[in-house]
Amino acid sequence: MNGQSKDIAAIKNLAQEWNTGWDRSDTEALLSLYTDDPVLIPQGQPEVIGKDAIRSLYSLLFAEFAVKGNGRAVKVETSGNLGYFWSSYTLTATPKAGGDQIKGEGRSVFIVKRQEDDSWKIALLIDNCDRE
Repeated sequence: MNGQSKDIAAIKNLAQEWNTGWDRSDTEALLSLYTDDPVLIPQGQPEVIGKDAIRSLYSLLFAEFAVKGNGRAVKVETSGNLGYFWSSYTLTATPKAGGDQIKGEGRSVFIVKRQEDDSWKIALLIDNCDRE
């Protein structure tokens, strides 16, 4: 397997770990997939900058909802120490206090950076929900 093929396989694995973290409502597992200085740009909301801010957002979400999703990396590309993947997803958020489920689907773009240990981490995530 050549270098670029290994990088693409590693990024696809990162995408799978992302899905697993969401299905387990595991804030720390998700945060481990980000660089030290990430930016999250959710649709219709201000950007969320830094791991502490993202931790607060995810912790609040997982405290209030049980989230189940299904994501699929559609395209993965790399060039040097940068890469991206875009994915399509569906998700269902069930309020833990009771009430109607929230269903969503959309696409996300993940900009990833190679780390010093040769792993890939999410530097920037842009979400585009088609339906909420």
